[in-house]
Amino acid sequence: MPQTATTPSENPLHFKTLKKECRYKDQYAKSLAQWEVPHSTIYVPTSFGDTHVIVCGPEDGEPLVLLHAMGFSSTVWQPNITTLAKQHRVYALDFIGDLNNSRPSNLPASLKQCAQWLEETLAALHVDSFTLGGISYGAFQAINFASHAPQRVKKLFLLSPAASFVPLHKVFIYRIILMAALPVKWNVNLFLRWLSRHRLNKLLAEQFYAAFKYGTLSLQVAPRVYSDEELHRLTMPVLLLLGDQEVISDASSAFERARNLGLNLQAEMVSGAGHMMNLEKPDEVNSKLDLFLRGEDQT
Repeated sequence: MPQTATTPSENPLHFKTLKKECRYKDQYAKSLAQWEVPHSTIYVPTSFGDTHVIVCGPEDGEPLVLLHAMGFSSTVWQPNITTLAKQHRVYALDFIGDLNNSRPSNLPASLKQCAQWLEETLAALHVDSFTLGGISYGAFQAINFASHAPQRVKKLFLLSPAASFVPLHKVFIYRIILMAALPVKWNVNLFLRWLSRHRLNKLLAEQFYAAFKYGTLSLQVAPRVYSDEELHRLTMPVLLLLGDQEVISDASSAFERARNLGLNLQAEMVSGAGHMMNLEKPDEVNSKLDLFLRGEDQT
């Protein structure tokens, strides 16, 4: 059947018509085609809708769950997936409250509900104990789940977490509102150039643009600073990587706070990296992640 401008979308909470959703999905598919490891995609049911999951890595590998940055989707792990899937069975989840390939029926409206969504997704995947990693908003969500169920998370790695340790700069909030309100290419590219210190992968940048051009972001849970009490629930080994050119918050203050919490936490600054460090400095980030996942000291 031909798609018209009014054909209902499979994801009406984020895409108003099927035509707009399909245009976004075309860009998602182009980004995912860059993955250099064999992978499959599945949908798993939750009470919030169907979660889209990219699965790769050895079937008998230790489970590794990945949470992505806002607006980028799970394809954001493209520069890192070869390293991450070397010995792990990777499950890259499209957060059901964000613009991506998941199909929400309702959106998580609290951190408790975000943890519930992840619990239900993992149950459908038959994943119990696992390593958890996230970047930006995904790192914020990873902290939430790891503090909610620390007994299930073997290791936790956090890349450029949104807020979490220190408040977001007001200029970041202003810029992202302006970008979402006027999602034309020059304005989206202006935001991405400010966010990162290096030119990003062209297809990932095009997918990010398509998300805001064709979709409507209705993220219900904004990132915030976690209390000492919440962070002290992180009893597993933690790797925190921050870019020394971070723009969304004060990376130096986050670094100092994290190191002074008394956790089993290793914090490192990545030289020359902005917010999307995994895209900007993939070789350095991959090396640090590989050492952490293999349990080797990076000092």
